[in-house]
Amino acid sequence: MAWFEAHDTMAKHPKTLKLARLLKVDRRYAVGLLHDLFSWGLTAARKDGELTGLEAGDIASALDLPPGKKGEAGVAALVESGYLDVRGNSYYIHDWYDYAGKLMDKRESDRRRKAEIKRKSV
Repeated sequence: MAWFEAHDTMAKHPKTLKLARLLKVDRRYAVGLLHDLFSWGLTAARKDGELTGLEAGDIASALDLPPGKKGEAGVAALVESGYLDVRGNSYYIHDWYDYAGKLMDKRESDRRRKAEIKRKSV
């Protein structure tokens, strides 16, 4: 079972409040959107948080934001509030390694260990 670290301060963190204001939504909706972002990130993001090859519309679609400009505005709000970073042509989940990278390292270690066990049993 996959998990991500969720802090008790996320619901009323200034970044979350800013996100809710920018999106013009209830704070609880913003928290749900962040939950979607972080749980999706466990499979979509690299260990450093990069959402490789994905554009704003792709991210919006994955988060069930409205298509087109409204969805892209939602992604822009995630950037402006500090939950997503933009570096070059890529989007990154902010501080992803600190929160989920360790889990991703463990998954990779487990994969290698299991492959080695399987290789030795053949």
